[in-house]
Amino acid sequence: MIVKELIGREPVTINPESDLVKAAKLMKKEIVGSLLVIEGGEPKGIISERDIVYAIASDLPLTTKVREVMSTNLVTADAGTDVGEAAILMVGKGIRHLVVKEGNRVIGVVSLRDVARSLGLIATDLTIW
Repeated sequence: MIVKELIGREPVTINPESDLVKAAKLMKKEIVGSLLVIEGGEPKGIISERDIVYAIASDLPLTTKVREVMSTNLVTADAGTDVGEAAILMVGKGIRHLVVKEGNRVIGVVSLRDVARSLGLIATDLTIW
């Protein structure tokens, strides 16, 4: 199996000038754990639920801009990357979200949970919890 097969939708995106509240509300609305940060049509970073929790725990105001807390070390994989290789890459880089590209175009973001489930490492659907 390749990572492209794990992508069920276009990536959900946000502007880096948006605030944490807008990011959290968009994640809730779209039922995703991360947002791809796009500026000038280009991916500049990613913000996850964890980033927002850490920001709040660090006493940052909810008006803090996404730009200030997003991760900018985007790790990407080609759409044809084997899922097992993607898992090794993600664990090795210590990331939970992998940006998937086809050529120069971002086609989606897969989570460590998506990868683990596809490899049979998660036997049950945890979405019910």
